[in-house]
Amino acid sequence: MTIAHGLCGYAAIVLLVRRRHAHEWSPGVSIEDLRLAGGLVSAGAVLDVLDGPVARRFGSSGLGDLLDGMCDTVTFGVVPAAVVAASSPTVSTPANCALTAAGGAYLTAMILRLVRSEMTPADELERGFRGLPSAPASGAALSAVALNAPPAVTCLLVVMVAVLIVGNYHYPRQRPAVLPIIAGGPAIGLLGIWGILPRRPALILTMVSTIALPVGSASAAWRRRRGRARAT
Repeated sequence: MTIAHGLCGYAAIVLLVRRRHAHEWSPGVSIEDLRLAGGLVSAGAVLDVLDGPVARRFGSSGLGDLLDGMCDTVTFGVVPAAVVAASSPTVSTPANCALTAAGGAYLTAMILRLVRSEMTPADELERGFRGLPSAPASGAALSAVALNAPPAVTCLLVVMVAVLIVGNYHYPRQRPAVLPIIAGGPAIGLLGIWGILPRRPALILTMVSTIALPVGSASAAWRRRRGRARAT
């Protein structure tokens, strides 16, 4: 199942390249491209959530942890970064260079976060993640492109997501009680991309929720530390 998660990312890259080739490599990313990428990244996210319970129920190959990080890099790292880099409406311009750099910053942050996660002891991971998890981050990056804002705004939003990815703050684990909150923002953005919800309000809500949850978590942690300091 973990391999299938990685193949979702591979399929997204192959299909996007073929679509762009069919359109003679025209600049920019169409809404159809975003729907394709968003659908396959979402499928990868569902498989990423299910692979743990399935492994516990039917047995694991022992490769799950390593495979999970590699597949996350492809589906949640390379695909959104490539979409960001390809989203410039023109080629060989400062905007194109800036978006390519923003996509590179996002991918770098994703790789660093996944490596940090692999190096974190299991008992610490049980208490929660550090930094924005890969699946919500990928949804936020795609939503930033789908907003169709000026390139400078898109770059700023993607770089903000990259900073949240590598941030040293507590992020709640994807347990049933908090999963609707964690998955709700990306899901609303995806529904906006598909046209089920009004696109721009849905995408703005996705970006706001992506930023608000880490900020709220970091603020709560700061208040707890301050309370302990006063108590002593």
